[in-house]
Amino acid sequence: MSFIIRVFFVIAGAIGLGFAFYKLIGPVSHWYESNLAKSDDDLGRAYMVALTVQVVALFAGGWLGELVFRRWRRRWCEA
Repeated sequence: MSFIIRVFFVIAGAIGLGFAFYKLIGPVSHWYESNLAKSDDDLGRAYMVALTVQVVALFAGGWLGELVFRRWRRRWCEA
């Protein structure tokens, strides 16, 4: 049962932080496209940076979900 809860926390953390960065990347990329991009190469580079940020956010969210699970389990087992 603990394994299922741990997986839930990791997936929830990854999805939560990934969604937050997805919502943040949209306006930032629109601003970059409107104000700073001079060619299609700039847009392609910005797209690759956005994908990289999204992947890093997913891994970081999973890691944060694992930390939250460990703290939750420690408090739950003490009670």
